Amino acid sequence: MSTGLLNSAAFAQPDQIAGLPQNAVARAAEAKSQTLSIEGAKQLLEKSSAKANDLTYRPAMWDWTTPATVQSGGEPQTAQATPSTPPAAEPAPADPAAEPNEQTDILDEVSVTATRRLTRARDTTATTYTINREDFQKQGATTVTDALLLVPGFVGQPSLGGVRNAAGNFLRGFDDQRFQVLKDGLPLQRSSNNRTDVSRFQVADLERIEVVTGGATLRYGSGAVGGVINLITETPKGPPKLTLSYEAGSYGFSRYLAKYGGGDDTFSYNLVFTSTVAFNNYPFSYTLPNSAQFYPQGTLVPNPNFASDPENQPETVDLFGYLQPEVGPPIKVQGTADVAFNASDTYSGKLTFKPDPSNRLTFRVSQQNSRNAQNGPGTYSFSTCFGGPSASPNGTLNLERFLPLDANGNEVACSPQRFLVNTRSNLLTFGGSPFTYTQSLSGVPLAPGQAYPTAEGAIGTIDFFAVTSQSQTEVALQWDYDITPTTSLNSYIYYFKFSGNGSRPPQFGVNTNILGGAPALSLGPLSQPFFEGQLFAIESVLNHRFSPGGNIQFGVNVREDRSYQQKAGGSTFFDRAFTRSSVFAIADISFSDQFKANLGARFTYSNQYGTVGTPAVGLRYTPANFISFRTNYSYVFNSPSLSDLFVGSPQGPFFQNPNLRPEAGVTWDAGIDLTPAPNVGIRATYFNTYLDGVISTVVFPNPDFINFALTPGFTPFLQQQRNLASRYASGLEVDARWQVNPEVSLRAVWTNQDARAYGFTDSIDQSTFPFFYGFQDPNIPFNNVVVSATYATKGLTATLLGRYDSGKRRFASTEYIPDWFTLDLNVEVPITSFFILTGSVFNITDTQYQYLDGIPAPGTTFRVGGRFEIGG
Repeated sequence: MSTGLLNSAAFAQPDQIAGLPQNAVARAAEAKSQTLSIEGAKQLLEKSSAKANDLTYRPAMWDWTTPATVQSGGEPQTAQATPSTPPAAEPAPADPAAEPNEQTDILDEVSVTATRRLTRARDTTATTYTINREDFQKQGATTVTDALLLVPGFVGQPSLGGVRNAAGNFLRGFDDQRFQVLKDGLPLQRSSNNRTDVSRFQVADLERIEVVTGGATLRYGSGAVGGVINLITETPKGPPKLTLSYEAGSYGFSRYLAKYGGGDDTFSYNLVFTSTVAFNNYPFSYTLPNSAQFYPQGTLVPNPNFASDPENQPETVDLFGYLQPEVGPPIKVQGTADVAFNASDTYSGKLTFKPDPSNRLTFRVSQQNSRNAQNGPGTYSFSTCFGGPSASPNGTLNLERFLPLDANGNEVACSPQRFLVNTRSNLLTFGGSPFTYTQSLSGVPLAPGQAYPTAEGAIGTIDFFAVTSQSQTEVALQWDYDITPTTSLNSYIYYFKFSGNGSRPPQFGVNTNILGGAPALSLGPLSQPFFEGQLFAIESVLNHRFSPGGNIQFGVNVREDRSYQQKAGGSTFFDRAFTRSSVFAIADISFSDQFKANLGARFTYSNQYGTVGTPAVGLRYTPANFISFRTNYSYVFNSPSLSDLFVGSPQGPFFQNPNLRPEAGVTWDAGIDLTPAPNVGIRATYFNTYLDGVISTVVFPNPDFINFALTPGFTPFLQQQRNLASRYASGLEVDARWQVNPEVSLRAVWTNQDARAYGFTDSIDQSTFPFFYGFQDPNIPFNNVVVSATYATKGLTATLLGRYDSGKRRFASTEYIPDWFTLDLNVEVPITSFFILTGSVFNITDTQYQYLDGIPAPGTTFRVGGRFEIGG
């Protein structure tokens, strides 16, 4: 275990590492790869956290199982048993090569997230993965989304260099409203909608990322259904060090970094600035499986709605622009990405002060300013059929839904789904209106809905090229107090603000007669020109070690979420807040080196929805030093957001629902950890989670029909968030690592996931129709695999990273986008002792693919740069 990892983890949460077995030796892998004995590791902990007692051996009373034995030098030795008296301390070897065979395995990795204190993987039941700074560099990662590629269970879209401002990030089958993102253990969820876009976080100030997959509501509260992603910031040690780097690459990518930090056990500091710009105007090409066909002008038929409402319905209707039952041939979509640009500046600072061995104060502040397309990276095609409620026999002709019509004007099934290229005229029409243009502005004849490619090119915007500017502020003060050698108090006070404003061009031009010959549509202001969410949280946790490896926690957490939003183009305002308080008690018990357990309960009270209880239990059994079994069972819940509860207007289209209840469910997993050799590790985990009362959007007729008919601004249909169906996610995670020799390492990650909504039957009266309930989530592939091979020696590193995706389901369709495989190369070459040349080539094979339906990925791209490291 590296001293960098040990020190930064110790400064993240001041507690102890559980007792080490006899044959485990703490290691320090600094620049000179110096190794430490057990006594040396104890001295290191005494300097950093005054918890060296945690490295003492277990008393015999805890050895309740027969110790396993291993062969060492031809003689059998116990792997877990403890001698009655500790052995004499070993001097630290002066030569790094003095103990070449002394290695630790993956279960000796130390993390803080699983138990909220320093714990080795073998001493906790949770499934925890760690990605450290060396992994960031090997992958060429600039954002957290990039770095998380090596985490089983995580599915994310490429960050394209920076802020995407879109969803599409999932952990164990649940989106970022249902897993938590933390920084140094503090929440980063936005108060207005509970989302956290991990693509916006840079890795420049991070020491490592810890991911606990599976329910973590017990320790972290609402939203931790799929797990927790904890961003651990760097706590530098040593003489001051200045790092300056610059990278430039394809399609307008550039990145600047300046970092200055250093310190000792008493005081440390780290100041970081990063600036990233990515135009992302890359070319793309992909093929749609079919094309929508629309009726030509003059297709008159009897009106199916006339009999039910003869006073308001005409006897005949023209099917011009409505979907035909037949589907057209496949169509190739080509163009240039036009709404994938992003830019951000991030400033962060961290100060750590330890005035005495018992107290440590950490102050951290961060500010990020960003600007990007409001819905980048863009959707260049979409499906045409969708459902919706209707009081008429034919809702399509009333523009309440959009389904194919037969030759008599009757609605028919939309199987298969029909697809359409997103163009300027199609975007104006999409949403239930018929596609009634017939020619370009210059008079070139066009079939309805077929502006591409003759008159208009493919575009990615769905909001008329709206641009958003966002600001994110974090201020945190953490106090860690060691009351006694076995008892500590960890507290924080925290403020988080996320705000933004948006704008769009006043004109939206077209090249068809969709506007009656006018060349452009005048646009009003955005419906939400400004928003601001604020989170204020305080927490205190008391840790008491009642035995070597045994710990009990008592905690209390109080947070207030507030959201202020301008609505209806700024003419109305929304300002609401609610408070959540929780208490929790957790016991982590080590009965022996073979048997570990944890159990606890959390109770959360909200002034909005009352009290929710979430108990959990976990077990780990290690019959031998090379194999370990673990399982966890937990209740989980997710609170409704302020927007879900209170955003609404009598005019519509949104209708508030203050009676929403938290989503609630159960998650469990079972896994095996294999370490057949110190340099080989395999983890495999089966998981299963269900969540009931999932908050979903319901569309229904406006009950105030008289006001709708008489008052401008009223809408015929309203949207409301309601507790409706359930969501299910199950699958298998596998993480395999092999350190072939000191220079070569291999890693493979495989995730199989089945994630889908259930509880209802698809109906044309639902806005989610068709192919929603009971079908795989379109954001998640059944299988994805990541493999990496790294060669590293004397500062030179080269990594090949391969990614395979089995293909995601197209939205509202049973079709799947094609599977794909890409290969990346990342290289770092030391030119001098203080300058390193960096280079990356992504998608070497120039694979043209969609990582989501209608959202193409770049082909081959590159980055070249350099990094100066002075001092340290």
